[in-house]
Amino acid sequence: MWLKPYSTRPVGVQEARRKPVSKGARAFLDSADPAAPPIRDLPLDDARQAMDELMLAVDQPGPDVAMVEDAVGPEVQGEAARLRCYTPSMPDGAPPRGILIFLHGGGWTLGNTRAYDGFARRLCQATGHLVASVDYPLSPEHKYPAALHAGLSAIHWAIHTAHRLDLPPGALALAGDSAGGTLAAALALRTARSVRLSHLALFYPVMVIEDQPEHASRAILGDGSYFLSREDINWAAGNYLSEPGQARLIDASPLLAPSFDHLPPVTVITAGYDPLRDEGADFVRRVTGAGVDARLYCFEGVVHGFMGLSQVMDESRTAFELLARRMR
Repeated sequence: MWLKPYSTRPVGVQEARRKPVSKGARAFLDSADPAAPPIRDLPLDDARQAMDELMLAVDQPGPDVAMVEDAVGPEVQGEAARLRCYTPSMPDGAPPRGILIFLHGGGWTLGNTRAYDGFARRLCQATGHLVASVDYPLSPEHKYPAALHAGLSAIHWAIHTAHRLDLPPGALALAGDSAGGTLAAALALRTARSVRLSHLALFYPVMVIEDQPEHASRAILGDGSYFLSREDINWAAGNYLSEPGQARLIDASPLLAPSFDHLPPVTVITAGYDPLRDEGADFVRRVTGAGVDARLYCFEGVVHGFMGLSQVMDESRTAFELLARRMR
């Protein structure tokens, strides 16, 4: 009998399939129009609109928070982060526990703060942090490293804001969803020796661009039957990178970093029916091997993106609750 919808250890493909696709995930997959072209084959504006409409339909509205306001970070290499900031309602008017910079998913090509409004509100409510959701520049108009520079701008803004709010040292955390997880991990690695972070939270992240033979989930689960396909991953990477050799940069493939020992505590949440599942588990293995507190939670019956599909997948709520416990 399955008492929890997740496992705290790496789950092999055959083992995961002993737990069937959840009711919510099956309903979501079955709702797709089989005659509709993949989103990667749509004109870019249409693909972005389709992504926004999906997120608005399955993850809105989010919970109430104390305040929502926009901000702009300082310019870093020509990029000034556009931020939507969510302040939590705290008991007795207490300040937020910290500042959590959030980078949305969408293959570096799709998504924005409006589409991820519900997600950011859930992060804010669950963690008690001021959540700064980054509206980073999208590919292919803005290739690597534009989005990463926007993330660095957001970090500078958060450091200044934490000082203004008189938050304790190390009150800054990073989180990312899918391709946003790549950005969050890359930022944590880039700033590991210069910025004190309290936490790094990654939700079904892209941890390495090129297929790795030890990551069987890409081959076995990547045919498009479970929402995300290998073709989607390659399409997104082609939009993001200027040339194939950049795929081996640590910024693009954080799993390839030579060292992880200066990272903060790490939480990685993956989905059992996701081509990206094995690389998330591999990241936790390597980070743990470096002596860092890292935890893996694999929700075995769901698909990529489930935390942002809160209206159809009950597991989303459990995942946010797990993150709340880890960050408190």
